[in-house]
Amino acid sequence: MKKESKIKKFLHGSRARTILLVILCAAFLRLALSFAAYMFTRGRPGLASSVYSDKIFPVITAPMKFFASLVPFSVGETLLILLAAAFIAALAVCIVRAAMKKKPRGFLRLLAAVLAAAMLVGGNFFVYGGINYHATQFKDISGLTVENTDTETLRKLCVFLGGKATEARDGLTVDERGVVTDKRPLREIFLLSPEGYRAAAQEFPCLDGWLVAPKGAMFSEIMSYEQISGIFPIVYTESVVNTRTAIYDVPHVACHELAHQLGFAQEDEANFIGYLAAINNSDPLYVYSGYYNGFCYAMSMLYKYDKAGWEAVWSEESIDTQGISADMRASNEIWDAYRKKAPAVSQISEAVNDSYLKSNNVGDGTRSYGRVVDLLIAYYGAELGA
Repeated sequence: MKKESKIKKFLHGSRARTILLVILCAAFLRLALSFAAYMFTRGRPGLASSVYSDKIFPVITAPMKFFASLVPFSVGETLLILLAAAFIAALAVCIVRAAMKKKPRGFLRLLAAVLAAAMLVGGNFFVYGGINYHATQFKDISGLTVENTDTETLRKLCVFLGGKATEARDGLTVDERGVVTDKRPLREIFLLSPEGYRAAAQEFPCLDGWLVAPKGAMFSEIMSYEQISGIFPIVYTESVVNTRTAIYDVPHVACHELAHQLGFAQEDEANFIGYLAAINNSDPLYVYSGYYNGFCYAMSMLYKYDKAGWEAVWSEESIDTQGISADMRASNEIWDAYRKKAPAVSQISEAVNDSYLKSNNVGDGTRSYGRVVDLLIAYYGAELGA
């Protein structure tokens, strides 16, 4: 009883108020300074890269990446759960104290603690990723020249990627529907993801860095309704993959999310870097995932501008039309099933993601995901005759 009275005395004493006030002030100061740095680097890619992305970001994220590497679950999602639990607890205390007509002193302190946590999370966005949106883009670092092109070059890219995807698909296991499958545990597949980066870094040194394999998302079901295949949580610098994703999409998604660990925030860059890492992996599933996703992006763009050319690509003898199209249908069925169950959720998620990207200096919002095709053409320009 004596111990409980001391705890109660501390919680309601001046020392607790002082500690909580210091935490609140520190959280607010951190949020203000990180936001100021975020705004100051806007429009200054050289500064954002040379000072933050290249030097500060790898150092400040290393401790969290190290801890994330020690546990098999998502630390970021766990923190989100704890924050939500703290908020619910504070709300419950408020209701109970109001019902008992007691002073809201304890609740106000709990609420202040939740507010401090919210400010820390907000600061984390700017410190652990937001500033990277202002850094020099991969195309400029790598020396790739992105230019306007014609539909014939795009068609050639589709034929090239379709042929590569066909070669990579040969030998993979398929199910009774003719869809690629893999019986390995997802964790085993995730652990292979950094390998391709080591090979890709031989060509692009900026891809060299310490990477921690992605985790399977605890909230995969929710992410599926939101049409999200992977995330890089703002509360913690780790890569998380939706486990409901088609198995042949998983490797590319994993490699995409790893690109964010290296400081590449733009989605089109992460898509292209993920493609490079996947096709440079020694695992056949990764290689197919890279070429398959590159082919899907290119074909979507070709369909938009040249439907006749799109149909012609499917007639190419070098492309396994039946097999690849079966994979496409199976993947679409997964996402469509969730979209049909809750169409409003996917629409809201799309709108929020679009606004998020635009607020971070990505002018074309979610359409930026398709810009990976420009990087693919720039990369394979010589082979395509571009």
